[in-house]
Amino acid sequence: MRIVWLAILAAVLLGGLVGTLLVRDAGYVLLAYGDKVVETSLWIALLLLIALYLLVRLVIVVFSQVGRGQIRFSSWRSSRRLRAARAQTVRGLLVMSEGRWAEAQKLLLAGAEQVETPLINYLNAARTAQELGELQQRDEFLKRAHETTPGAKFAVTLTQAEFHIQDNQFEQALAALLLLRKRAPKHAAVLSMLAKCHEALGDWEALRGLLPELTKLRVLPQVELQRLRKAVWAALLLGELPVAKAWKQLPRELKDDEQILHGWVEYLLQETPGQQDDAEQALRLILAQHWDAHLVRLYGLTRSGDQQRQLVTAQSWAKQRPNDADLLLTLGRLCLMNRKFEQAREYFEGSLRLQPADEVYGELGRLCMAMGDERRGAEYLLLSLGDLQDLPQPEAAGAAV
Repeated sequence: MRIVWLAILAAVLLGGLVGTLLVRDAGYVLLAYGDKVVETSLWIALLLLIALYLLVRLVIVVFSQVGRGQIRFSSWRSSRRLRAARAQTVRGLLVMSEGRWAEAQKLLLAGAEQVETPLINYLNAARTAQELGELQQRDEFLKRAHETTPGAKFAVTLTQAEFHIQDNQFEQALAALLLLRKRAPKHAAVLSMLAKCHEALGDWEALRGLLPELTKLRVLPQVELQRLRKAVWAALLLGELPVAKAWKQLPRELKDDEQILHGWVEYLLQETPGQQDDAEQALRLILAQHWDAHLVRLYGLTRSGDQQRQLVTAQSWAKQRPNDADLLLTLGRLCLMNRKFEQAREYFEGSLRLQPADEVYGELGRLCMAMGDERRGAEYLLLSLGDLQDLPQPEAAGAAV
């Protein structure tokens, strides 16, 4: 309130001063331009200048307000378009999640020109084209994604690699992913897709080298990592790795995996006769650490170059496992290979006492028949089922050790 009174007082004083000056001396102003002359008092000229100043200010204010109004209108219209584009994008993504690819593509493209990040629209439009089999359109959308968004090359290349994998074009995907890995060595999606490519291409050494990183960075679920690890070693063990080296490098947790161990040994047994020694070596290494009844029986069917050593090895196991029916069956077969027929019969009979089995009845029955004990041999053979392995037998009744 005090300020108002001070303002009124100042106005009165200023008015009085101006009035005094007007009475004392009105002043004189002459303006001439060419043949035109304008004469007036000083105070009138000052009032005209003030009025002109106020008029100019008024014009400036009016035009400023009009300009601001246009800007606000333009901003409102742009904001409205942006909201509509966002709504179209969200709607497109929802429709896409429902598998309505064509409709989703239209919505995503309609919103792509107005949204701040058209990369999302174009990448997802490319996914819809991929699902619709429109490969040329897909590549065009990826190109637009790259052109409209600075720094989008990584995302676009990653999406291309994903499409190549879906189309079983693993070589093309691998080439793109290796480039991306140089830029982002720990990128989870890149590493995951690299694993898929290496597995599909059968590049087991490359996948083996990738496994530690996949495990360390927890890129894949533990179940999937275990599956990949088993697939890698199942393939590597069937490769050209020397048996001792393969066993040494085999991860500890897989040295008890029956599926891998059985597959490895059975593969070696099915190969050329020269690899029977490899099979025998593999069985010795495995059984020294992991006792397995199936592998014990396979050891008795392995024909290495030194069958006497095989028998000695199995006999050393029997000292620790004297009541193992499978091991006694194996010892009987190894005795047949070494033409120790009486000893073979003892082992077969011992196995039969511990655990009657078709294989044991068959081996013992055939051996008894060859040794002249036809009655007992026939009884045993009647209890056996299936074919027997081709193993040496006595050439005449009563053959000695």
